[in-house]
Amino acid sequence: MALVGGLAAVLFVVFLYPFVLTGYPVPVGPDVPVYLWWARVGAAEGLSAVGTRPGTPALIPTIAGVIGVGSVTSVAGLQYALGPAIGLAGAALIRGRDRTPQLAWVLGGLLTGIWAVHLGAGYLANLAFVACFLAAAAALARRTRRGAGAAALLLAGGGLAHPQFFVVGAGILLVAVVWSVWLDRDDGAFGSRTDAGRTLAAVAGGGAVVGGALLTMLAGPDALGGDTSKDAFLRRVGALETLGRTYLDRFFRNPGRYAPWVSVPLAAVGAWRGIGGASDADAVLRVGRRGGFVRRFLFSWVGLTVIAVPFALATRWFPPDRMLTFAFCVPLLAALGVAWICRRIRRRGWAIAVGVALVVAFAWPALTSWANQRGFLGPQEVADATTVGRIAATLPPGTLLVYVVDEPATSGTFAASHALNVARGTVPPDRTLDVRVYVGDPGRLLDGEPTIRDDRLFTLASTTSLEGIPPDRPREVFVIADFARGERSFDDPRLVRWSDGLATTVPGPRPLEEVSGEPGVSSPVAMSLAAVATFVLLAAIGYGWARWAIDAVGAALAAAPACGVAVLTVVAVAAERIGAPLDATVTAFAISAVAGGLGYVLLAVRRPALPGDDATLGERETEVGAPAQIP
Repeated sequence: MALVGGLAAVLFVVFLYPFVLTGYPVPVGPDVPVYLWWARVGAAEGLSAVGTRPGTPALIPTIAGVIGVGSVTSVAGLQYALGPAIGLAGAALIRGRDRTPQLAWVLGGLLTGIWAVHLGAGYLANLAFVACFLAAAAALARRTRRGAGAAALLLAGGGLAHPQFFVVGAGILLVAVVWSVWLDRDDGAFGSRTDAGRTLAAVAGGGAVVGGALLTMLAGPDALGGDTSKDAFLRRVGALETLGRTYLDRFFRNPGRYAPWVSVPLAAVGAWRGIGGASDADAVLRVGRRGGFVRRFLFSWVGLTVIAVPFALATRWFPPDRMLTFAFCVPLLAALGVAWICRRIRRRGWAIAVGVALVVAFAWPALTSWANQRGFLGPQEVADATTVGRIAATLPPGTLLVYVVDEPATSGTFAASHALNVARGTVPPDRTLDVRVYVGDPGRLLDGEPTIRDDRLFTLASTTSLEGIPPDRPREVFVIADFARGERSFDDPRLVRWSDGLATTVPGPRPLEEVSGEPGVSSPVAMSLAAVATFVLLAAIGYGWARWAIDAVGAALAAAPACGVAVLTVVAVAAERIGAPLDATVTAFAISAVAGGLGYVLLAVRRPALPGDDATLGERETEVGAPAQIP
């Protein structure tokens, strides 16, 4: 338990130090504005309004209501708490069923948490899914019915956060199922008490919950349209060749972050000796000649990554870089490789020195990249956009709120999606349907014409954005300096300056009242405290479930935050679907109490597990290869 606590503390330092050092008052990453408006609109107007990823939009306001923070701080708190949760879930997976060496699972948690910084720049849905996915694998590795049930719940929570990656995760687990069936073909063993049966049941159960929840999203307001990313715009207008080049550019610009010259060889050593060496008496996580569940799981993940990345490079159907950020099999295997190398060095001092050097070589590129992350949401940008939100609250219902985007040095595609996300996150939730974005010169917009330039994509973006503004509806135009960087963006006499960074067609300026729930900038201290509070809340909610499914106290404690993510997500989505308001404090406390209380009730009524309980005879060995004592 002390090692789990120390590991969590180290990972919090990893995730918090960049913005603590810089003093930046908003969380880093390009997707932060997306989750800001998803959470605000989902809580106020219904989760169906945010589309097919209801998990994190339900999770953010629930946590915010319990710990008592604003929307920006709550997004930051969850973002920076999920990294340590992923690391601990990786430690729980490597920890195995019994006597896995401490060095192996501590390194597994450390390297897995460090790898999570590749998703740390605002990709909350991905972070939530990975935490739940690793914890689900850890639960399945217990080889019990309780573990399978917990895995189904974890997969459901992760799938509600990111249904697309649920499909990827299910594919990894199904490959492991096929592998298990093939190994057992001579024995004819297949059923609920086999690895294959339990894994298949967990995937089916999690998939049923995700599918049912997504079907309920057909009830309620329609999902808001619009391009929430540059990729979405390029896909919508059919610029697939440009989109493919964008994917390739991201991939070839980023390989150094993954330290392939260190991570790949170490992962190969871990796969060969750490869990696969048939002649190695110290092989970790091996069960007889067949290999354990963890071995099949990690090897299946490696196989999917090896196939998916070249396929994405060749077809450009999806970003290959995202598959590498999801390849947490690499740090897990690399940790086993480092542990194996250290155990082979007889002199303790040399073993420590070599281990530290390998960990630093693995981590340094990732940590350097993480330290250079920047915020895509500026303090002045938030202030000006919030002023627009206050103005919007005074305008007649149905008035269009048109934001001008003009970045002469670029095609404006990213800036347009960013402006749309910021606008939706800062206007009153009931006005998000009225938000529009125009790409081009404000004067051309006021004349009702697109802005034509030599850049084909810019002209296309300007034309399509103008087509999305109905000419027969009343509108007001807003020019924010962080969105419109043209030399003459503020020169049109039809615009009124409200501040140095804001001009609009609305007469003014005049005093405005604050809008309930409007976002504001945070601070490094507030975001750090929110991250710790979020982590503690998730761990408290999830510990009963983790302890119920995983007998070992240390492993259960490591898996607890991820279990908290999953169960709180499932209960919050269910509560919202039956009409509970997620933006009410009493609802947040009630959801948390139900989510955590159910786990502690199950823990109180469970019967003690026996060695080999719920496992077939061929599985009654510990995950380190030593026979279990079966009464």
